[in-house]
Amino acid sequence: MGVVSYPWWHTRFESVRIDEGASDVAGVALARTELASALVFAEPFVLPPLLAEMLASGVIWCSRTAGDRYAEFGWCGAQMAEISCDYEFADYMPAAVPLAFDGGGGLYLLDARAGRNDGRQPVVWSHSGSLGWHPDDHRLVAPDFESLVWDTSLT
Repeated sequence: MGVVSYPWWHTRFESVRIDEGASDVAGVALARTELASALVFAEPFVLPPLLAEMLASGVIWCSRTAGDRYAEFGWCGAQMAEISCDYEFADYMPAAVPLAFDGGGGLYLLDARAGRNDGRQPVVWSHSGSLGWHPDDHRLVAPDFESLVWDTSLT
């Protein structure tokens, strides 16, 4: 009997949903190009490597509990650019890149305001009903996506 090894995300999240049919590498590549255009970057938007790996593997949803807080991540995947347009991020929260829905009306977002295109943008959270960069409209969740994933105390 062989050893079964699980991808790293099974060690960082209590629950993971995978839809292998959702692995849309071409769609994510197109979304990266559309996001770059919206953010006025010369190159396609660079996704955090761990996020790119999850999306390529068909991970569509994850959750975990941190203390008394529950966190849910419904990954936007290939729909990132479409969600950005639908929620009018250019008007309400320029340079925010949608990562995941939280299951309660909020979104986890990459903060690309500094013009960084290296996959290491800060992760913020904002409610879809009050998107904005005013301090009352968003909160910093993690210094980058990798920290969000590896530090299981963050939600």
